[in-house]
Amino acid sequence: MTTCDRQSGFTLVEVIVVLGVLGVLLGAAMPLASAAIVNTRRQEAQQELQTLATALDSYYFEHGAFPATLTATDFFGVHFQPGFANTVTFDPFGQNATYVYAVNATQNFATVHSRGEDGRDRGFTREEHGVQVFGSVPGTRKTWLKLRIVVEVLANHIESGGSVAGTWPTVRAAIALGPTYDTDGFGVTLAWNETAHTLTSAGPDRTFGTTDDITI
Repeated sequence: MTTCDRQSGFTLVEVIVVLGVLGVLLGAAMPLASAAIVNTRRQEAQQELQTLATALDSYYFEHGAFPATLTATDFFGVHFQPGFANTVTFDPFGQNATYVYAVNATQNFATVHSRGEDGRDRGFTREEHGVQVFGSVPGTRKTWLKLRIVVEVLANHIESGGSVAGTWPTVRAAIALGPTYDTDGFGVTLAWNETAHTLTSAGPDRTFGTTDDITI
């Protein structure tokens, strides 16, 4: 009697079954992996856009205007840190393009937004991830900060008999404040009324005689 040992290995049917199972597993895993990648990019965009909003507020507070671009040398790396590999201004959905940035000089606000999951820019109002920064907020904050300091110094000057005649730059120099106090938080020269002893900022619209003027 002879015996025949079966050789170790897989039959063709077993191989086909294994490949079929792997195909099913890969088919189920791909959507999950894709969803995880999209979710990570969404979180990245939200965090970076909020950081950008804070940086734009800080820049406006200092300059009375918004930066020309997100990569301007007086903004990027100063108010907004580059991050790993200098990619912090890049839209996760933008295929190596920066976030979409625009400034409305007439209404004095800036917008930044991501293109979204499909990578197409449909505009700020139609995209899910975006921030809007109004210059009136940091501009007004800085204006009041300056005016509070001016009031104290000017009061002491007047009480000591100092002159308050002339334009505001003249009076400002007489009370020993620096040139930075010539303008308000929007970059407009303050208006001094020597008769009424009032100092006025043109406010966010940069126009004197309107309802948003700030007077002390």
